[in-house]
Amino acid sequence: MTRVNRNALLVWMVLVTLTGATYTLGRLGFGGTGIMLVLLLSVMLKGQLVADYFMGLRGVESRWRLVVTGWLLAVVTLIGLAYLLGEY
Repeated sequence: MTRVNRNALLVWMVLVTLTGATYTLGRLGFGGTGIMLVLLLSVMLKGQLVADYFMGLRGVESRWRLVVTGWLLAVVTLIGLAYLLGEY
């Protein structure tokens, strides 16, 4: 197996594991602000992994990576704020 294929496989395994963990947390009925923060961190990590490895942004100029990371951070932040505002 080539190094590129091995990296893609490892990233895919991390994505599947994080997805399975978030699914399990939901099925077990966990909730609250702490769990929401863990889930949003998981979403941020998964989005960054997809952008870096499967969209090919790992080897491009940092400003393009910052655009995607900034967009992802903005979306995750807005989701978190919507959740927190709904709590009160």
